[in-house]
Amino acid sequence: MLDDELLGESNWRGPIGLRKKPFYRRTWFSALLALGILLSAGAFGAFLFVVQPLREKAETFDLEECKKLESSSIVYDRNGGELGRLYMLNRIPVKLAEVPAHFKKALVSQEDSRFYEHKGVDYIGLTRAVWLTLKVGKVTQGASTITQQLARQTFDLKEKSIKRKILEAFVSMRMEKYYSKEEIMELYLNRIYFGGGYGQNFYGIQAAAQGYFGKDARDLTIEESATICGLIKAPNIYSPIKHKDASLKSRNMVIHRMLDEHYLTYAEAVELERKPLITAVPAPNPQLTYSYDQVRQEVIKLVGEERAATGGFHIYTSIDPHLQAIADKAVQQRLLEVESLHKGWQHQTYSKYHAELDDYKAKLKSGAIAPTTARPVAAYLQAAALVINNVDGSILAVVGGRDFRDSQFNRALQAKSPVGTAFTPLVYATAFAKPDFFPATQVEDMILDNRRVMIGSTEGLLGEWGQELPDESLPPFSRGKISLREVMVRGQNAGIVRLGEQVGLTPLSELVAKAGIESPVKALPASYLGVSEARLDEMCLAYSAFPNKGTRPKTIHVVNRISDSGDQTIYQIDEKESAPVQVMDEIAAWQTNSCLNEVMARGTGKAARTDFAMKSFPVGGKTGTDAKFANMWQLGYTSAVTCGVWVGFDKPTTLYANAFSNRIALPIWADIMNATEKDYKPEAFTPPENAERVGICTKSGLRSTDFCYDKVTAENGKVRTVPTIYMEVVRPGTFMEGVCTFHKGEGLERIISNGFTLGMGQSSSDVGSAPVIEKYKDIEPVRMKSVTVLCNEDPFRARAPILKALPVTADGTNVRRAVPVVDGSETTASLPLKLTPPKAQKIGE
Repeated sequence: MLDDELLGESNWRGPIGLRKKPFYRRTWFSALLALGILLSAGAFGAFLFVVQPLREKAETFDLEECKKLESSSIVYDRNGGELGRLYMLNRIPVKLAEVPAHFKKALVSQEDSRFYEHKGVDYIGLTRAVWLTLKVGKVTQGASTITQQLARQTFDLKEKSIKRKILEAFVSMRMEKYYSKEEIMELYLNRIYFGGGYGQNFYGIQAAAQGYFGKDARDLTIEESATICGLIKAPNIYSPIKHKDASLKSRNMVIHRMLDEHYLTYAEAVELERKPLITAVPAPNPQLTYSYDQVRQEVIKLVGEERAATGGFHIYTSIDPHLQAIADKAVQQRLLEVESLHKGWQHQTYSKYHAELDDYKAKLKSGAIAPTTARPVAAYLQAAALVINNVDGSILAVVGGRDFRDSQFNRALQAKSPVGTAFTPLVYATAFAKPDFFPATQVEDMILDNRRVMIGSTEGLLGEWGQELPDESLPPFSRGKISLREVMVRGQNAGIVRLGEQVGLTPLSELVAKAGIESPVKALPASYLGVSEARLDEMCLAYSAFPNKGTRPKTIHVVNRISDSGDQTIYQIDEKESAPVQVMDEIAAWQTNSCLNEVMARGTGKAARTDFAMKSFPVGGKTGTDAKFANMWQLGYTSAVTCGVWVGFDKPTTLYANAFSNRIALPIWADIMNATEKDYKPEAFTPPENAERVGICTKSGLRSTDFCYDKVTAENGKVRTVPTIYMEVVRPGTFMEGVCTFHKGEGLERIISNGFTLGMGQSSSDVGSAPVIEKYKDIEPVRMKSVTVLCNEDPFRARAPILKALPVTADGTNVRRAVPVVDGSETTASLPLKLTPPKAQKIGE
C-alpha cells in the first residue's frame, strides 16, 4: 500500500497507528474528478458547438418533402409540341392498404424490429445491433430505423460522418411527431430503391413486385416479400435476377428473423426456406415506349439519377412524332406479313404468343395453374429501326422492337449482330481512299474457293447470297473482269473478297473505327463480307458519311435541352460536341455513294421502288444478309437523313431458306423513307469540285473513245445510235489502264480492211472513190489500247498556245498602236457604221 493512502493518528495516550485516507482525499480520485470535469466540459462544448447547431438545422427541413416523390416531366418533340408526360424513375406509388401484412412483418423483422415502439431512433436496437455484430463477427441487422432511412433518402443525407448521423437522428425524431407510423411506412415503401434487372431500375414496392415477380404488390407471397426485404441493404448484391444464390441466402435470413420476432412458427419457416426462388420477366411500365424509354435513360445519364428522381423537367427532344408513328407501324405491319404470307413458317408468331399469354393470365387468375408457373417467353421475329439527321446525329425516330410490353430490350441501340454484305461499302470506301481504285476498276468475276474466305463453311465454293437470289436463279460467272461498281450492284461476293484482299484488314479496321463503329472487326477474311457484329446505331452513323462529304455526326442523341420547372436550363447540347467527324475524304465518299445509288436503282435495292411503292427521289443504300439467313439489314440515306433497319430473332436463327433482306428489311425501310420526303427534302447528290470526270464505256468498262456507241434497230425499222458512255468521277492522278477495245469504229475499220486510203479532204463516206492500194489489204489494223501521251506536258500546245510577240520600245514598254478617234478623243469603242439611205423607189409604176 502506498504511503499517500495512509494517515497517522494519535490521542492523549500518544500515537495509536496508521489507517486509510478517505477516497475523496486520494490522488486517483482527484485525477478522476478532474477528468470527469474535463469530459463534461467537452461534452457541453460539443453540444453547444456541434449538436445544438445540428438540432437547429434539423428544424429547417420541410417534412412535406417526404410526400413529394417525383413530378412528371413534360417531353416535347423537335417542333416544340408536347409528346407526353414521363416519370424518369420506374416508380408506381401504392397505398399501404395494398401492401400485404406479411410484407410489413418481413420488413420490420429485417430493418427495424422496434418500429412501432421507438420515436425515430432505436437506442435499444442500436445497442443490440452492435452486440450482435461483435458476437457474430459480421453485420446481421441494420442500426438505422425505417424512419432514419426515410429521412436519409428524402433529404439526401448520405455523407458518411458522425455529424450526418446526428442530423439524421434529429430529423427522424421530428418526422415521428409529424407523421403516423402508417404514413411513415407508406412513404418509405414508395420511395426507396429496390435494385433492378432486365434494363430497368425499381423504385418503390410496386415496381419491385412487378419487376422481380411480374405481379402487383398486393399479390406477393411471404417468400417473395422476404426476398424483396432481404435486398434493401444491398440491392445489387442480393438481386434475385443477377445473384440468385446470394438472394436466396438473404431471403432465408429474413424468414429466420420473422421466426425470431414470432411472426412465423418453426414449421412455417422451415417450409418457406425450402421453396425455390422463382422470378418472372418484369411487366413493363405502361407509360413507356422505346422512344420514351430512350429519352428517360438519356436524361438520367445527363443529369444523374439523384437529380432525375425529382422530376418536373421540360425535356426538348429531336423526335418527329409523325415519322415515329410511321416507323412503329411499318415494323409491325411488315413483320405480320412475313409471318402470315410465308408458307411453312416454323417459328412462333406475334399473334400466337399473345394468345398463349392471354391463356396463361386467365389460368393464373382462375387458379388452374400454380403461381410459380413460368410465364410464356416472347420468341417471335423481332425488328429495329432508326432514323437520324445526317448533320447533327439527332434521332428522329427509334423502334427497339415490335412491342415494348413484351420486351424492353432496345435492339436499335443495344443489340449486336453480323452485318452481312451491308458492311461492304466500308470496304469500298477504304479502297477508294487510294488513287489505285475507283468504281470502274476491274476485278475478276470468277468462282472462289471458300477455304480462302471460310464463311459459313470451310469447304466448297463461296456462296453468292450477296445477290439476294435463290441459287438456281444466280447468273453464271462471266469468267472475265467486272467493274467494282457492277460487283456492288450485282452483289458479287467473290469480287468483294478480291478487293478486300488488296485493301487489307488493318486499313479497313481504321476506317471502321473512324466511322463510329466501336465493335471490332474480326481478323478474318470473312470480315470483308460482314461477319463482324455491329449495332444498328453504329451502322447508321457510318452510312451518314457517304452523303455528307465524308463526315458523320460525332454521336447520336435524342435530348437537345433540359430545363427545370422554372425554365432554368439544366442541360443544353454543346455545338462543339456535335461537330462533324471526318471519316474519309470527299472523293472516296462520293465514289462509294455513287455505287450505292445504283444498288438502289438497279441492284438488290431496286425492289424498293418496283415492289414496295417507294417514291422517286435520290437515295443510296445497301441490303445485307448474313450467311445463315438469320440477320436481315437495310441501310440507306438521302441527303438529309439516314435510316437503318434490322430484322431477326433475339437468339440467332435462320428465318427460312433463301430469306433475303430485300424481301424482309427493305419494305420497312421503304415505308419509313417515304415518310421522310416531305419534311426532310432529299436533294441531288453533287460530286466534289476537286474531282475529275472521265468517260467510261459500259460495255468494256474501260475509258471510252469516240466510237463507244451501239446501233439499235427500233420497231419501225429505223436504226438509232445509242452512246454507251457514262461519266465517272475520279481522284486527280488516278491511273487508268487502257481504253475501250470493244467498239472499233465501223468506218475506219472498213477503210483499212478494204485496202483503201483517203486523200486530203476526204471522209470515210468517200471510201468508194478512194484509190485501191492492194498491198495494204491483208494488214491487221493497229488500235490504241491506252493513253498515247502519258506525261503532263502539252507537246503540240493544243491547250496552251504560244503567245504572239509584241513590239516594244528601248525601255521595254509596248509600242502604241494606232486607234480610231472621235472628236479628237482616243477610244477603243467600235465606231458605228453610217450608210447613206437608199433613194426611195416607186414600185408598180
